[in-house]
This record gives sequence, structure tokens and C-alpha cells, in this order.
Amino acid sequence: MKTAFKFLAFAGLSILAGACTQEDDTSIPDITPVVAFEDFLHSADNTLLTIDGWQNVATAGTVLWKQQIYQGNGYAEFSPFQSTDASTIGWLISPEIDLDKQEGEILRFQSSQSYVSSAQNKLEVFYSTNYDGTNIAAATWTPIVANLPTPDATYFEFQDSGEISLNDVAGKVRIAFKYTGSGSNSALDGSYQIDSFRVYYNK
Repeated sequence: MKTAFKFLAFAGLSILAGACTQEDDTSIPDITPVVAFEDFLHSADNTLLTIDGWQNVATAGTVLWKQQIYQGNGYAEFSPFQSTDASTIGWLISPEIDLDKQEGEILRFQSSQSYVSSAQNKLEVFYSTNYDGTNIAAATWTPIVANLPTPDATYFEFQDSGEISLNDVAGKVRIAFKYTGSGSNSALDGSYQIDSFRVYYNK
């Protein structure tokens, strides 16, 4: 079982050389310390996504994010397929990430879409420094500019978000992925997938 949410601190790196290796040949490679990581592989395929510390919340409709697994790779998916809801809004919110312990943090993840036919059916990314863990509407959610799939993107082809700087954000933050359906016919709104979520910094 993979760890649900890993906070890793790298105090240093030691390399053990073989008996025939000269001391001058030993070098310490560059490392990228990881502050937060999630691979979205926790339960059975096509089941409710439940991850320690993460929140899976519907603020419109009843659809929630699900665990999906394809060829051994786990990812989070929001799909209103076969839903009878008139509209859908689903949030997937990370645990708190302390950005005061280091500098130069970078957010990065992968996302894809399938059968999205309208730009009204969208995936957005936000961060909040004042979310209390219970009242989404009362918190301030700041949009994060990321490379996200458009309706003409190839179905299920994950694309990289790009390196998103969090260096100007202070305190403890939560990162949220928000799915919004068109509000006209949620069953036809299409799906979005999320994978390889991580926050790291360059030493």
C-alpha cells in the first residue's frame, strides 16, 4: 500500500562507494526535496476516492471524485456520467501544506479530460490560506494558472500542468481541484482526471 500523503524532509544525502571506488570519484547529485506528494492509488477501481487528509466534497449535485485504475496507474476522476443531477460541482482538496518551512515551492500535477464538449464544463485549480476544513464557501480561494486540458484535448491523455510557483504564498495552504458542470445536462458534461500531484522546492 502506498502512503496516502507523504511529507518528506531531506536533511542530506550520503553515497556509499564500493571498495574499488576512489574517494575523488564520489559525487553528490542534485536533489529536489518533496514537500507533498499524492499518486491517487488507494482503493479499488471505480470506487469513491478516499484519501487520508484529503476532502472529497460536492457543493452542487451528488457526484464525488472517484478512484480509477488503468494498467496499474491510479488517478482521481470526476465524472457525472449517468447522473440525474441538474448541475454538478465537485471539490478535491488537499491537506494543509506548510509553505513557511522552505522557499521556492513549486506545484505540479497532471490532468486529462474525456468527452468534454463544452467550455462550461471545466476543471479549475485554487489555493486557500484560510479554509477551516468545513466551510468551502466562507474561504478565500485564489485561482492558480495551470496548463489544463481543453475540450479538444485527446481523451485520457495526461498533460503536465507546468511548474507553478508558490513562492509568493505564505503560511499553510490547501490546494483544491474544482469540477464544474454546465448546469444543463450533467450526464453529458464529460470527465476530468488528476494524477501525480506534488509540491517541491529547488535547493
